[in-house]
Amino acid sequence: MKKKKLKDKAQGTVFVAGGTAAGAGLSATVGGMGLVGGFGGVAIGAAPVTAAGAVVGAAAYGAKKAIDNKDVSALGAVAAGAVSGAGVSSVIGGMGLAVTGTAVGVGMAPVAAAGAVAGLAGYGLKKLFDKK
Repeated sequence: MKKKKLKDKAQGTVFVAGGTAAGAGLSATVGGMGLVGGFGGVAIGAAPVTAAGAVVGAAAYGAKKAIDNKDVSALGAVAAGAVSGAGVSSVIGGMGLAVTGTAVGVGMAPVAAAGAVAGLAGYGLKKLFDKK
């Protein structure tokens, strides 16, 4: 039992570390990103993109654990995250992502999807740090 717990912790760590590395790689490859909207423009450097990669890695681990354990409570985390993302979009609204001289509009759906991923990442981190 103790070996399985250690294996799970190592696996979760690999998922998060892999996501972090992918985020850092994406930032280094693309570079020069920014978020624009009615609030003005904000540069997005390497740290937020790297952190986003870690969140995606934690979400992937959460999805794996939910599937392995047939745990439907993960759906609650996804739904809560999606609702939060939709709320953020409705408050801020009118955003765009600027990358290397091009801007792409960001509507409610992508922000809600990002919230869902963040919710699943929270579930994944909970599973990673569970004592049982």
